[in-house]
Amino acid sequence: MGIVDKDKIIDGSKIQEGDVVISLESSGIHTNGYTLVRRVMKEYPEVLEEVVDGKTFIEAILEPHRCYYTAIKDLFDKGIITGLAHITGGGICENLNRILPENLDAKIDANKYQILDIFKLIKKTANVDEKEMLRTFNLGVGLTVVAKKEAAKEIIEHVKAQGINAYEIGQIEKGSKQVTVNGDFDWNI
Repeated sequence: MGIVDKDKIIDGSKIQEGDVVISLESSGIHTNGYTLVRRVMKEYPEVLEEVVDGKTFIEAILEPHRCYYTAIKDLFDKGIITGLAHITGGGICENLNRILPENLDAKIDANKYQILDIFKLIKKTANVDEKEMLRTFNLGVGLTVVAKKEAAKEIIEHVKAQGINAYEIGQIEKGSKQVTVNGDFDWNI
């Protein structure tokens, strides 16, 4: 619990056309998609023998959820963040839309996504449909930060200095509170 000045609340109401969407990398699966993961392990037990980024499959899927607060708290008083969306079940399309003003859309570029290898392995092992992967998992985008375009570089450098990969994945355009993903994901491991 805490108190914040009303003009400093980051609830998405200050998002404007031309703002950018920045991805803060997840530490893995986080808290969603475990029903699908259990199905994959049951139907494809050989996945348990896989090593992902130097970890066993089990270690990779049990990687603790990353806390983003310490990485971004020093940016709050600067007034450069216009929105924050935690990407959980429903993926980016069903979470980022919650903070968008009624007259704006978020256009996400799939070509810029840096999908974590654990998600690539799950898709490859069970031949999971891309739409289901996008709806079920964060795919490596644990938190999205919406910000003024001119602040993107500062935010990305600040977050990277805190040990979390960050990169621009989209932009805000006129629309109707929708999130669309265009382009092609790179599923190659």
